[in-house]
Amino acid sequence: MILLLLLLGLVQPIWPAAKCHDFKISVCEVAYEPSGRYFGVKIYLFTDDLTETLTGQSKGPLPSRDIIVQYALKHVELRVNGADQPLQFRALRQKDDQTLVEFTTSPMTGSPLAAVSIYDCLLLEKFQQQTNMVYLLVPGKEKQSEALDRQKPTVTFNIQP
Repeated sequence: MILLLLLLGLVQPIWPAAKCHDFKISVCEVAYEPSGRYFGVKIYLFTDDLTETLTGQSKGPLPSRDIIVQYALKHVELRVNGADQPLQFRALRQKDDQTLVEFTTSPMTGSPLAAVSIYDCLLLEKFQQQTNMVYLLVPGKEKQSEALDRQKPTVTFNIQP
C-alpha cells in the first residue's frame, strides 16, 4: 500500500528528493500589440534553475531583481525587420517554482512587420540539456514556435502578409 501511495505521489518519500523537475526548459513568449505597435516579452523560468545559474545554489534565495534583469538582458535579444529592439524591464514575479520576467519594446515606426528574430541563450551556460521554447504571437496570424538550444540559440520568424 505504501508503494502504491508513493507511486501516486500522495505521500513524500522518506529519502531526500531528487531535483524538482527532470527537464531543463524555459519559455519566451513574444507578443505583438498592434494598437501600440510594440512587443511584450514574457520569460518563464524554473526558479531553481535561475537561482543555480546566478548563484551556484539551486536552493538558495532568488537573486535580486537587478541581477535577474541584467542577466536576462544579456541573454535575450529581439530584432524586428533586422533592427534591434531594446528591451525595457516591466515586471518580475515569482510564484511557487516559477519566475516570470517581463519586458516591452518602445513603439515601433516604419515598415510593417516582416521578420522577427529572437536570440535566447538563457541558462545554456549552466545546463547542457537546456531547451528554450520561443513563441511568437501576432494578432491575426498563426502562432509560431521554435525550440532553441546550444546548437541553435536564434530563430527568425517570417510574418506572412
